[in-house]
Amino acid sequence: MGGHVFLGLEDLEALREEMAAQGMSGWLQLDRLEPGTLVPPGAVDFALSHASHETMVLAEEKLWQDWLTFLAGAAENGGIAVR
Repeated sequence: MGGHVFLGLEDLEALREEMAAQGMSGWLQLDRLEPGTLVPPGAVDFALSHASHETMVLAEEKLWQDWLTFLAGAAENGGIAVR
């Protein structure tokens, strides 16, 4: 099973800021996700353990909820493979 996410630069930056505010960036750093990067499911799961469903700095709640859903799927299905 696979999942895909396509983000523009503005959304990517907004998610990066929200993840940093929630203490997730030490475990899953969006600025390091380059083609060929593989983030193991344990790292994704640990990052999720620091996440709240409530946003702290991100105005767009739906983007955050969609991102958390994507990450949960990645944690259950082998991690994140950046292509």
